[in-house]
Parts: sequence; C-alpha cells; structure tokens
Amino acid sequence: AAVPAQLWGGRTRCAGRLELLFAGTWGSVCAQGWDAAAARVLCRQLGCGRPRLVPAPCSPAAAGASPAVLQRVQCTGQEPALEHCILQPGYPSSCPTDR
Repeated sequence: AAVPAQLWGGRTRCAGRLELLFAGTWGSVCAQGWDAAAARVLCRQLGCGRPRLVPAPCSPAAAGASPAVLQRVQCTGQEPALEHCILQPGYPSSCPTDR
C-alpha cells in the first residue's frame, strides 16, 4: 500500500518536517534507521532530487507537533518509494516528549 508523504513547514515542498499518512493519520517520523538512504527514497518519491539535509530522526524538530507514526525504517536507498522499505509503525520509546 502506498504511504503518502509530505514535508511541512519548509520554504518549498521539498523542505521541512517529514510527515507520513499511516492508518488514516498524518504523523511524524521518529524512526530508528532513518538515514541518508531513507532520505534518498523520500526525495525520489516526492520528485525532489537528491537530499541536501537529513535531519536527526528523533530530534525535536523531526518529531514536530504531531504524534509519531513510524518507529523504525530500513531502506537500501534504491527503493522507488517509502512503502517499498521495511517500515515498523508505532511510537518509539526514544522519541522526545517535549510537545
């Protein structure tokens, strides 16, 4: 199933805080394994070229104001979209709670 993704709060549609639509809810990603490979897949999915900045996945900026919907992600960097990566939904215990 497709996992819609969007970037919020940036100056362009290719910048900002990542949110994914999981089980009908938009939420942030505070995922272990979020790395340059996952960012490459996201940018490919959004048609944004190569990623220039990969935020720390569990920083307060990455967690944002919405609840986390994804606690683990594993991409090789070759996938056409995030739904082809290994995704583990849920709220990770390592997430910052400064909401």
